[in-house]
Amino acid sequence: MVNNKFWVIALMFISTFLFVTSSNAQDGKYEQHTINVTGRGEVFITPDVANISFSVETTAPTASAAVKENADNTSKVLKALKAQIGKDDKVSTTGYNLSPVYEYNNQTKKSELDGYRASNVITVKTYNLSNLGTLIDSAAEAGSNNIQGLSFDTTKRDEYRREALVKAVGDAKTTADTVTNAAGVQITKIFQISPSYDYPTPIYGDLAARGKVAYAEAASTPIEAGEISIKASVNMVFGIE
Repeated sequence: MVNNKFWVIALMFISTFLFVTSSNAQDGKYEQHTINVTGRGEVFITPDVANISFSVETTAPTASAAVKENADNTSKVLKALKAQIGKDDKVSTTGYNLSPVYEYNNQTKKSELDGYRASNVITVKTYNLSNLGTLIDSAAEAGSNNIQGLSFDTTKRDEYRREALVKAVGDAKTTADTVTNAAGVQITKIFQISPSYDYPTPIYGDLAARGKVAYAEAASTPIEAGEISIKASVNMVFGIE
């Protein structure tokens, strides 16, 4: 009886060992007969749409006073912007905040209520990039006291993204050809293709961009959009022999 149990355990151990060895051999065989390559493509384009965020901030001793003053100033900014935008452009309120303002009292060693701050964020989406300077100046003159950011984009994102992907595939194939030729092997097939995309690199900041941005006492704030890039990458697994 003991001998039977011994042989059963021994056979189970041998079977497990052979299975693991076979699996590892197959994995090793697969790795030895493939090459994994990543290709990248990038397209530089001129943007045709811009988004600008204007902020109207007001402070007052009471919350109601801060809200009222902010509403008045925001209405003036909205009116000024709507007078400048084109028919396809859009103006929207994208943020609002009312919060207490505290100031530290050195005598009492405590933070004390000093008033209230109301903030309203207005975003303009415009296709007339040559009018950006006028929009900024108009908003500032009407009461906007903070230009939160400027970003550029393209309405042909999908088209340029596909173009970047074609470049990425070409880059991967070129790399694979270079490596296999140097190694003295040949590509036989493609096992896998995994694409990925990047959105156009946005341009954010206080009117900071890849182009030139200046804010001065001029007839119109000069802004140059420059270029934005759309990137794509692809991971490809090639069979070789």
